[in-house]
Amino acid sequence: MSKLFVTKVLIFTIFIFLFSTVGETFLAFANTTDSLEDFREKFENESLLEDLTYNELDKLSDTEIEDLGVNTDNGAEEFNHEILDENFDFEASVDNLDISKMNEVEKKEFIKTIEEAAAISGTEEVELLEEALIGIFDGNSETFNDLKAAQEQLEENYVEKLEYEEIALFSKAKNLLFGSEKVYASNKQKGKVRVGVYFAGSVFNVAIGGVVGGGVSAVKSYIKKKGKKAATEGISRVATAQAKKLGIQTVRGVAIATVIGGAVSFALDYADIGVAIAKFLDSKDWYKNNGWIDITK
Repeated sequence: MSKLFVTKVLIFTIFIFLFSTVGETFLAFANTTDSLEDFREKFENESLLEDLTYNELDKLSDTEIEDLGVNTDNGAEEFNHEILDENFDFEASVDNLDISKMNEVEKKEFIKTIEEAAAISGTEEVELLEEALIGIFDGNSETFNDLKAAQEQLEENYVEKLEYEEIALFSKAKNLLFGSEKVYASNKQKGKVRVGVYFAGSVFNVAIGGVVGGGVSAVKSYIKKKGKKAATEGISRVATAQAKKLGIQTVRGVAIATVIGGAVSFALDYADIGVAIAKFLDSKDWYKNNGWIDITK
């Protein structure tokens, strides 16, 4: 009787342990799924400045502007006046956007631009986005000037943050970060450049801010000082040079300079110029308006 009782207790104990373990696994799965859904809702929302024009931005109070993620520090509206020179080399300035080659002062100012770009993006995963943007612009990074690799690294970092290693959830996460809910049958066959419009928009914002010498407020001051027509040419050259650095030479056979020119002439009305450019590219690529920039079939 004693042995039988001990055996029953052991079986019951094992059953309870297995039930608890399985239950915790399903609970963890549910919680992670909920987290992914929450992240999708937060990450795929519009950027905080999207559809907000500069005229509308001017009507907001400093507190309201700050709440949108825009830098309101003293001197935030100052820009690099060298870009007013007719002979200013915008392309060379884009080439020089390399954190690894900046001095401490330059690096500090450039990081501010990155922080603002992440803040206005609308995501609550600001630190992950900042890290990804730094990698794009750091010559010592494995993702330097590589949009696709940076996006993949961002996705991996998010999954790692959730501390969940299920392959199925990783595949799902890849369609939730900075992109669309639509899934392609084979991502590997869908283009050399395929990246979410909001991530690409943040990259363009950093490049533009880096050359102009500041963030949203500085770019606004530059446009006002230079005039929209002349500013369109300068910012188009910046965005085109940055796109080429990222490997984007054409969009459906049309030279990227031509496409960017059309994008910027429209985008300069809006406070989030980078996202406006990225969405314009998405409207002209092989898979239009799907939330991703697809440069090749």
